Amino acid sequence: MANRMSVRSKLLLLLMISGLTAALSLSFLSYTRANTALRGAIWEQLIAIRDTKKSDILRYLDGQERIFAVFAAQGQLPAAFAAFRAGFDAEKGTLADKESRALAEYYQAEVIKRMPQTDAPLKLADLMPAAAGASLQHRYMVANPNPVGKKLLLDVPDESAPSGTARSAYDQAHQRFHGLFARMMNTMQMYDLFLIDDRTGQILYTVQKEPDFATNLQTGPYRESVLAKAFRAVRDAPAAAKGVVFVDFEAYAASYGAPSAFLAAPVYEGGQRVGIVAGQVSIDALNAALTSSGNWANEGLGKTGEVYLVGRDGKARTDSRFLVEDRKGYLDSLEHLGVPKDVRLAIESSGHNILNQKYETDAVEQAIAGETGSAALHDYRGVDVLSAYAPLDFGGHRWAIIAEKDVAEALGPLHELRQVILLATGGIAVLITVFALLSARTFVRPLMRLQEGVERLKSGETQFRVAVKGDDEFANLGTAFNGMLSEMVRRNTVIEAKTAQYEKLLRNVLPDQVADRFNGGEIMVAETFKDVSIVYGVLGGLDQVQRNTTAGGTIQIMNELIDLFDDAAERHGVEKVKTIGDAYLAACGLSTPRLDHRQRAAAFAEDLLVAVRRFNEAKGLALTLRIGLTQGEVDAGIVGRKRFVYEILGECVSEARRLALTKVEPGLQMSEAMALALLPAPKPGAAP
Repeated sequence: MANRMSVRSKLLLLLMISGLTAALSLSFLSYTRANTALRGAIWEQLIAIRDTKKSDILRYLDGQERIFAVFAAQGQLPAAFAAFRAGFDAEKGTLADKESRALAEYYQAEVIKRMPQTDAPLKLADLMPAAAGASLQHRYMVANPNPVGKKLLLDVPDESAPSGTARSAYDQAHQRFHGLFARMMNTMQMYDLFLIDDRTGQILYTVQKEPDFATNLQTGPYRESVLAKAFRAVRDAPAAAKGVVFVDFEAYAASYGAPSAFLAAPVYEGGQRVGIVAGQVSIDALNAALTSSGNWANEGLGKTGEVYLVGRDGKARTDSRFLVEDRKGYLDSLEHLGVPKDVRLAIESSGHNILNQKYETDAVEQAIAGETGSAALHDYRGVDVLSAYAPLDFGGHRWAIIAEKDVAEALGPLHELRQVILLATGGIAVLITVFALLSARTFVRPLMRLQEGVERLKSGETQFRVAVKGDDEFANLGTAFNGMLSEMVRRNTVIEAKTAQYEKLLRNVLPDQVADRFNGGEIMVAETFKDVSIVYGVLGGLDQVQRNTTAGGTIQIMNELIDLFDDAAERHGVEKVKTIGDAYLAACGLSTPRLDHRQRAAAFAEDLLVAVRRFNEAKGLALTLRIGLTQGEVDAGIVGRKRFVYEILGECVSEARRLALTKVEPGLQMSEAMALALLPAPKPGAAP
């Protein structure tokens, strides 16, 4: 006889298999939940950092705009424009040969070599200003003893001149206002300030004294620059416009290719525009904020997280963290990605990828399109990242703000957890085997309890719970079984609630008796009622209401009036059948037989006339109501299969409609039979 496996052995095998399955399931569930929880935490962190940085940037830009608006309204500005314009006009038109050579040498040594190089070599003649501009540049740039970048330290040229020496009108204006504007520039955290003649485009004054000083924005070397765009935006704005204009960051040659944005605003005196003031917004503040001044780890971004800005043109507005931390490695990665050589050279020479590198990623595309969200995708380095992105709108321009962290770092703890789970699962398997050998009898009891619970559930019982003891896999099964019971009870409750809602809706559409028959499965519900009263009302004057009000206003008026009709029907025990456009159909004695249905219908009709009159008085309208009142036999039932309605048909219905439609004057018109039925009964002994 073949050996048979004992029940205990089968149970042991079953327990071992079940235990191992439970352990593996628990491990998988733990890993899945840990994965979800970790990703969720990282998403929340990235979104929080993104939103915080976005708020910081917007506060900074809004503050800059407000402060600049206050600055443009300062009372000293009109006087400064007048003084600098007069001083500029008084300047000599030519330089001495020595001074002209000195200016040319300055451009060769200090300007051209600092400017970004293009395919066509920069020509000295194309950069130097003419006439008075050259004279002022010589005094405030060439003869200025301060180095490039600190030319603003000079208040007035030739400070060593003896006291009482006559100074030019421009130098006097500069000595008077330069200190004020330098302080204002520092207070507003601007890189430079400009006073521009709104008629000629002449830059009358700058704080920094860079090569754009004393040039012309209409004819000079920077006529196509971002500053010229800001000037034209204010100059060409409507006369009534007095607000601040913001022009997005571009490489500005006069600042030696530095990324620069500009705020510009008109200056008024006595209602007349006297000039345009512009402020150069350096990208340093934005770059420092978005790159966390190098403290990425302290802000929760770890080793690979960063937040950066991208313009609508797809170009960076802040530096990449990876460029800051490892320039060579970053450039090598760009070469591997196939980034053009000229872009890589521009980044290498400037040390910035701002306005040099274009980010063509899904996150940038979505944010520029106005979408806010988060996703796992490839970043501009071709690396898998978790990204949270959003649009950032300011001054009519849209940027994308993006917070990202490499997937490898973000999910690193998950990989460690996986190793721990695998080791733990192996250990649990060993323990389960030993435990199964020693405790087979103990395992039978929870199985029996579960079996009993299943049998009770099969019989339709749900209001019970399986006793759960311990915290092993079978206890987990018992807990899951109880959870399933709770979910079944909850779903049954929801179904019952939905059924009640359906029943209520059905009884709003159909009379109770008809609804009961319909719920009972009758598809064709029809019945004849021998003696009912029909009220058919037709509203007049709606055309005038529609001409004088919007569609929403007309519907609102109709809703209010029909509510009054419905309230009156409820008071008199009259059943509303339906409304069709300007018609209102009701019946009395239909679902509920009434001996006094004629009197109720007549009283209801009178109430409708009163309701319309009062409604007209309250609303200032001229609506009319013509009512046909009849009695007789009707057929009633459900019409339609997909979208059914309760319909009543009969000669008395047609007669009521005809009476309402043929009557010229508003009021109540009843059939002869109805009128006779409503006459009071004669008193006993009275003459007929």
